[in-house]
Amino acid sequence: MSQTLRTLGAGALGAFIVAVAALSVRPGPVIGAPATDPAAHTITVSASGKVTLIPDVARVHLGVTVSKPSVKAARDAGAKAMTDIIAAIKALGVADADIQTTNLSLYPQYSNGSPPKVVGYQISEQVQVTVRDLDKAGDVVDAATAKGATDVNGISFEIADPVKAQNEARAAAVVAARASAQAMATAGNVTLGAVVSITDATPVSPIFYGYGAAQRDAAAIATPVQPGTQDLSATVMVVFEID
Repeated sequence: MSQTLRTLGAGALGAFIVAVAALSVRPGPVIGAPATDPAAHTITVSASGKVTLIPDVARVHLGVTVSKPSVKAARDAGAKAMTDIIAAIKALGVADADIQTTNLSLYPQYSNGSPPKVVGYQISEQVQVTVRDLDKAGDVVDAATAKGATDVNGISFEIADPVKAQNEARAAAVVAARASAQAMATAGNVTLGAVVSITDATPVSPIFYGYGAAQRDAAAIATPVQPGTQDLSATVMVVFEID
């Protein structure tokens, strides 16, 4: 009886080992089998678009610098000149919100002797004037210098709504990308499909359109101002399906 039990026990253990072995050799994924790659059925194109616009905003940088023997005299002279300058600019229709003080400084002036001595004080006040009627940009310079402005530090031109202009450039870039993708698809004897993705690849940078320095004395001749044109560009990367 005990011999029979040992034989049955040995048989059961052998069956368990075979079952474990059978589980351990289940077939797995085949190494090197081809995988589905969605990118293999697309075309990626990078393209740029550009719009050319006439600027509609000018920013004029001007001010007054005065030297006087005392702080009070310098301050009084500078304040009177700047008050007259601002009044003349406002008379041209420029709003208060479009006149911004950008610098105000007061420094002692020294003699060339040894030791140097304070011989006076120099005050300087500079403003930025935003001119929304470009026909008046030159008038702003003329009116300011006529009222005592000693510094005309430059003028820059901008687009009032740069976001709208930038979006127009992006739209032009997408159209250019589709044209390039279609040419590639035709050459490759495939059919261009729907857009998979669009990425804005335009470099991030401040929009600034030029700056020129100038100084002049008040004169009867009007100051000419020419805004010219400005280009806004955008770059996009577009992925298209192909069949």
